[in-house]
Amino acid sequence: MTIRVVAPASTANLGPGFDAAAAALDLWNEALIDEADGGPVVEVEGEGAGELPKGADHLTVRAFALLAPPERYRFRFVNRIPFERGLGSSAAAIALGLVAGAAASGRGVELAELLMLGGGLEGHADNLAAALLGGVSVTWLRDGERRVARIASDLPLTPVLAVPLTRTNTARSRNGLPATVSHGDAAANAAHAALLGAAIASGDPVLLGDAFSDRLHEQYRMGTAPLLRLLRDRPPADAAGLTLSGSGPSVVVWAEPGRAAAVAEELESLLPDDTTVLTLRVAREGAHTT
Repeated sequence: MTIRVVAPASTANLGPGFDAAAAALDLWNEALIDEADGGPVVEVEGEGAGELPKGADHLTVRAFALLAPPERYRFRFVNRIPFERGLGSSAAAIALGLVAGAAASGRGVELAELLMLGGGLEGHADNLAAALLGGVSVTWLRDGERRVARIASDLPLTPVLAVPLTRTNTARSRNGLPATVSHGDAAANAAHAALLGAAIASGDPVLLGDAFSDRLHEQYRMGTAPLLRLLRDRPPADAAGLTLSGSGPSVVVWAEPGRAAAVAEELESLLPDDTTVLTLRVAREGAHTT
């Protein structure tokens, strides 16, 4: 039996939707899993090759093991999502393992169970929800239970990513956030989070551009996300808004679809030579077998 699974990148927070909102991105990691003696055997091509574990400690293998025994399988990965750049590479790895494990087990597994299982491996349910569901999703807790809703299949603005060569450790970045914030900052974020939901629901690009304002996390991450500071000071002429992708250091420059090429061209000329500029779409599908 051979199982091929793909899972998308994601950009979390979307400005004011801290730890709640995320969108899947049309950039995919893939795994090819087939039977082999003496496993699990892991081969990695692309991002993280030479760094990621080559056995049972690999994140995808750990997720797979929650649903099926990995010992008799070989796992071959093609990784395209930049590693430790705030684009959900860990969530994609977990989504690959969960979907593949469900397929290997031969039973249907509900999304709620996949989220619950993956939550023990991924501390960021927003990224994992986007990787599993595709489109734009929101997660929240109710009575201690994780809830998730896919609220749109697309966004009215196009994400143009500025991906630096440097990396950010998510745990260290989170430790740099303050334990409390001012009432003014909390109120401003609540207003913009409400606007974010309204903009996504209505598909209004002007409202969405106005919603991309945050005072809970982005201002505290400037030190580890120098591109955010640079682009705040010198935004591209056709940019509709800027967001830090997850904990960074990648930055998403949002543009009207017809202006995305101009924004990408300006970013190429403005940013350091070691920065990768990617114009992507929202991925309408989440992780799935092919």
